[in-house]
Amino acid sequence: MSEGGTAAGRRTPGTFARVLLFFLALAGYGLAFSAAFPAGAPDRLPLLGLSLALALAAAQRWARGARLLALLFPCTGLLARLAGGHDAAAWPIVLFAGFAAGWTFRFIYDFETRPDPSGADAPLKALLVLWGLATLLAAAQARTVWALVHGLALRTVNGEGLPESTALRESLISFGALASGATFFLLMRRSGRDVRRRVLDAALVGTAVSAAAAVLQRLAILPPESHPFWRMTGRLSGGAADPNSLGLLCGISLVVAAGRWSDTRRRGLAAGGLLLFGAGLLLSGSRSGLLVAGGSLALLVILRRRARSARILGLAAAALAVLALAALLTSGTPGTLGGRLADTFDASQSVVARASARPVLWRAALRLFREHPLEGGGMGVFTWRLPDLLRAEGVRWKMRDNPGSAYFQALAETGLLGLGVTLVFVVALAREALRRVEGGRDEGVASACAVAALAFLGVLAVGSHWLAPDAGLLFFLAASVAAPPAAAAPAPAFRGRHWLTAAVVLYGLAALVSAASTAREAEAFRYAPRLGLYPPEPGGGFRWTQRHFALRPQPGEEIRFALANFSPLGRPVEVRATAFGALLWHGTVAPGAAVNLRVAGAPRRADAAAAAVVFTLSHSFVPRALGIPGGDARELGLRAVFRDAK
Repeated sequence: MSEGGTAAGRRTPGTFARVLLFFLALAGYGLAFSAAFPAGAPDRLPLLGLSLALALAAAQRWARGARLLALLFPCTGLLARLAGGHDAAAWPIVLFAGFAAGWTFRFIYDFETRPDPSGADAPLKALLVLWGLATLLAAAQARTVWALVHGLALRTVNGEGLPESTALRESLISFGALASGATFFLLMRRSGRDVRRRVLDAALVGTAVSAAAAVLQRLAILPPESHPFWRMTGRLSGGAADPNSLGLLCGISLVVAAGRWSDTRRRGLAAGGLLLFGAGLLLSGSRSGLLVAGGSLALLVILRRRARSARILGLAAAALAVLALAALLTSGTPGTLGGRLADTFDASQSVVARASARPVLWRAALRLFREHPLEGGGMGVFTWRLPDLLRAEGVRWKMRDNPGSAYFQALAETGLLGLGVTLVFVVALAREALRRVEGGRDEGVASACAVAALAFLGVLAVGSHWLAPDAGLLFFLAASVAAPPAAAAPAPAFRGRHWLTAAVVLYGLAALVSAASTAREAEAFRYAPRLGLYPPEPGGGFRWTQRHFALRPQPGEEIRFALANFSPLGRPVEVRATAFGALLWHGTVAPGAAVNLRVAGAPRRADAAAAAVVFTLSHSFVPRALGIPGGDARELGLRAVFRDAK
C-alpha cells in the first residue's frame, strides 16, 4: 500500500498526465527560484540546497518530505536571516516548489495513491487555474505586447518609476503564495488522514520554534529585526517572514494546539505549544492573529452544543484569557499586541494610526475594478498601480501595499469573475468545515482546524493574509485536515463544476482581450518615454542601453543624447533606428567613440500622434559572461547620455 488515501476504484491520472505534471513541477520550481532570487543574493545557495533536499526527501518518501516542509516553512524568516538574506517572502514558495517537484517524481510510478476528495476540491482547482491566467495578464500589463513584439524590456510600470522586473517579481510571488497553499491542500487530500495529522504536528513544532525565536529576540539572545520598519515599530517576527506572518501562524496554531489537548495525547507538548504560541502572538503585535484566535473561540461558543467541543472551548478560552492579561500588562510596550491594542483605542491618535488606511485602499481597489470590471487588472497589479490609483483621488502616497482585504483584492485583480469563483471556494470550504464541526464524532484536532479555517476566511475580509506564503501554507494545511471526505457527505459534492469551467473559460477570454489591448504603442510608453535603458549609473551621469531600446518624444518635443561605445569587446557597434518599420538612420560607433543624435517628435498639432523610434545594436555584452569582476549579469550595449531630457 502507498502512503496516500485508499479510496479504491477512483479514477487516477494516466502515465502521460503524471509525466506532464512532473515536468510542469520542474518548470514551476525553476521559475520560482529564478524569479524570487536574483543572481548574487547571499541566501541563494542555502535556499537551493534546502529545496533540493526537500525534493530528494519527497521523491524517496513523500510523507517524510511533507513533514520536513511543514517543519521548515514557519521558520523561513529565521533561516533566511541566518543565510545572510533580508527578504524571506519567497522562501516558503521555493521550498514548496522543491517538495512538489519531488512529490510529482514519486507520483509518476506510485499508482496506488488515491485521492481523498472534499467538496472544496473543484472550486479550488478552478481558482488555481484562474490565478494562473491572472498572473499571465499581469505579465502582459507589466511588459506589454508592443514591447514584447519589438524585443524591448525595462519598461516603467507606474508614475513613480517602478521597473517592470520588480512588478513581475511581486506578481509572481503573489501567485506563488496562493498556488503553493492551494496545491498543498490538494496534495494533502491525497495523503490520507494519518499523514495529514503528522504533517500538521510538524507544522505546529515549526511554529513553536518560530515563536521561541521571537522570545529569544526579546531577550536579546537572537539578533533584532533586520528590516528598519519593524525595528522602528518594535514588532518581532521570530522565525517567520515578518511579524504579521508570525501572528497568523501563532493564532491558527493556538486553536489547533487546544484541539490537540482535547485528544488527550501528548498534553505536555500541547501545553508547551500553547505557551509559546501565545508569547509569539503577543510579541508579533498582530491584531489579525488575535482575530483568528478570538474568532475561533467565538465559533466554538456558537457551535459547542452540536460539536461537543467543551474541552477545546475551555482550553481556548483559558489561553485567550491569559493572552488578554499579558496584553494588558504590556499595553505600554510599543510593538507588542497590548501596545497596538492600546493605540487602537487612543483617541489622541489619527484614524490611520489607530486602525489602518483600509478605507482609502478599498476605494483604490474599486477604482482598479472599474477599469477592468470583468477580468480585473491581473495578479498583484494593485500593489504596483497603487500610487497612480491614489493620485487620481488627490492622495500622494509612494508606498506600495495590498488592499487590506483578500476579497477586495480579488475584485480588483481578478474582476467579477475571479471574485465569484473565490466566493464559491470560500462557501464550499466553509460548508466542509461546518460539516466537520457539527459531525457526530468529536475529533478535537479536526474540529479545531475547522474553526481556525472558518475564522481565517472571515479575517480575510480585513487582510490579504493568504498572500503571506508561510501563513497561507498553514491555513491550507489546516483546511485539508478539517475537510471531511466527500464520500461521508450527507449530500452529493459540489455539482456546479460546469459553471466553474464556464467562468474560468470566460475569464481566460476576457484576460486575452485585456492583454491584447497592450499591443498599442501608447500603452507601452504610458509612464515613461523610453524602453530598454537601465537606470542612471551611480555618479556616472550615463545609462547603459540594452541591445534594443526605444524613445518616444511627445509632439513638439526633442530629445538630444549621445551614444558611446565602451564595450570591452573592442569592436564597432552598428546602430539602426527605425520608426513604423522604416529605416530612419544607420551608423557605426567605433570603440571609444561617441555619436550625437536627436529624436524629434511630431509637430505640435491637435491631431499629432507621438511615434516611437526603435534602436537596434549589432551586438551587446554581458560582463559576467566575459569574466569581468563585479558579476554584472545585465545585457549591456552602449552608454547613453541625455542632454535635454531626464
